[in-house]
Amino acid sequence: GGAGGEGSGGRDLGLEVLARVLNREVPALITAQRVPEILAALRLREEFGFDLVLDGAAESYLVVDEIRRAGVPVILHPSMVRLGGETSGATLETARRLRDAGITVALQSGFEGYVPKTRVVLFEAAITAANGLSMEDALRTITIDAARVIGQDRRVGSLERGKDGDVVVFDGDPFEYTSHVCAVVIEGEVVSEECR
Repeated sequence: GGAGGEGSGGRDLGLEVLARVLNREVPALITAQRVPEILAALRLREEFGFDLVLDGAAESYLVVDEIRRAGVPVILHPSMVRLGGETSGATLETARRLRDAGITVALQSGFEGYVPKTRVVLFEAAITAANGLSMEDALRTITIDAARVIGQDRRVGSLERGKDGDVVVFDGDPFEYTSHVCAVVIEGEVVSEECR
């Protein structure tokens, strides 16, 4: 067998994870960009009864009703990646269309080896606001709704008593390119103050 697989004397991590998914201990994160892939993921969820998070979901706006009925959240990939192939059907209005249907949406920063995306997740949220989401809903895609999708909303994602509350303070609209970070508070302690 392969590394860690059957016959190697080791654990089969793939089967262990699959068992956890089927026992609903963790959700299955399925990357599905096009409509047929999205519908196939929803059918698998229905057939096997596991919790599902759709990842990517470039064409999810075309099957909003099916996703809403399934009660499945969606993690959208960055709009800054070059569209083509599986993502050729993407639109900048997807987050708004899903949110309008009552679907929980989170944004991910993505990764391309030559472009560090983690610094632009706020920009991705701004794009959703520019394409129909309210500012509050756009912020939710990278805070409480993102925490909810990964099952961490009892601990992070919003400012509430008993939660871990890291805060970034801006000198203006956080979606404006000209706004600057004034302060960062981590675990109740100001770790950076830079407002002028």
